[in-house]
Amino acid sequence: MTRKHYGITALCIMPAMLAVAMPTIKAEAVEPRMTYIISYSSDLYISDSGEASITGYVRGKSDVTSTYVSATLQRKSGNDWIDVESWEDSSTKNSLSVMETYSVSRGT
Repeated sequence: MTRKHYGITALCIMPAMLAVAMPTIKAEAVEPRMTYIISYSSDLYISDSGEASITGYVRGKSDVTSTYVSATLQRKSGNDWIDVESWEDSSTKNSLSVMETYSVSRGT
C-alpha cells in the first residue's frame, strides 16, 4: 500500500505522567513533563481504501508509575481543524500505546 496524504492529522501523545492539582502554583513547583519520558512517537497512515491507522506511544523512565496517551484525528475545514474522533488510555506501567483505525473519506 502507498501512503496518501489527505490533509488529516493525528495529534498524539499527550503524556500526563505526574498530574497534581494545586490551588496555587508556584514557579518552583512546576516540573517539566518531558523529564520523565524516554521516548514517544505518533503515526498516521491512510490506506488507499480510506482506512486511517492512528498510533500513539509513550515510554517513561523505569521509576515512572503511570502513563497516559491521547490521540485525536482531525479534518481541516476552511482555516480550522475539527476533531473527528479521539481515543485515550492510561496505564499503571511505564509505557503505553494507543492503536486505532477509522474510516475516512477523501478530502482535507
